[in-house]
Amino acid sequence: MHKIMTDLHQDHVNLAKLLTLLEQQADLLATGGEADLLLMTDIADYIRRYSDQIHHPKEDTIYEVFSARSSDAATVIAGLLVEHQDLPTITHAFQGLLDNVINSAILSRQELQGKITAFIEAQKAHLNTEEAELFPLINSTLDAADWVAVEQSVEEHSDPLFGHQLMERYRNVHQLVMRQRA
Repeated sequence: MHKIMTDLHQDHVNLAKLLTLLEQQADLLATGGEADLLLMTDIADYIRRYSDQIHHPKEDTIYEVFSARSSDAATVIAGLLVEHQDLPTITHAFQGLLDNVINSAILSRQELQGKITAFIEAQKAHLNTEEAELFPLINSTLDAADWVAVEQSVEEHSDPLFGHQLMERYRNVHQLVMRQRA
C-alpha cells in the first residue's frame, strides 16, 4: 500500500476515534448526563478544518487518477465525490447547531442526541464506503507512475490533532483520544 493510502487510512482510524467520542456524548444525553458541547464543537471544527479541507481533496485527486485507469467503481466514486461536496455543509451545520446550543438556543436532549447521531452516521457511512469498496480497488490498480502523478498534485499538510504539531484548540480532544487507547 502506498504511503498516501496508508495516511488516508490512518485519517479514517483517527476520525473513527472522534466519532466514538461523539457517540459517548450522545449516550450521556440519552442517560440524562451532561454532554460536553465544547468538546463536540472542537471535534466538528477539526473535521471541518482537516477532513473537509485537506483529507477529502487528497482523496478527490486519487479518485481522479484511479478513474483515468479504471471504470470500476465509477458509481461509487460519483457518490463519494457528491458526499465530499455535501459533508462540509453537514459539518458546518452541525458545528453551528452546537454553537447555538452553547449560546442558549433551546433544543431538547432528544433532538440534540438525534442531530449528533445523524452526523455520526453520515460520517461513518462515508468512511465505510471508502474503506470497504474503493480503497482496496485503488490499492490493487494504481501503479508507481500513478502515485507519482498523485504526489505531484497533492500538498502535504500537518494534521492539527494527530500530527507532530498539536493545535492548542484540540488539546482536550487529544487527551481524550489518548485515554481511549489506554
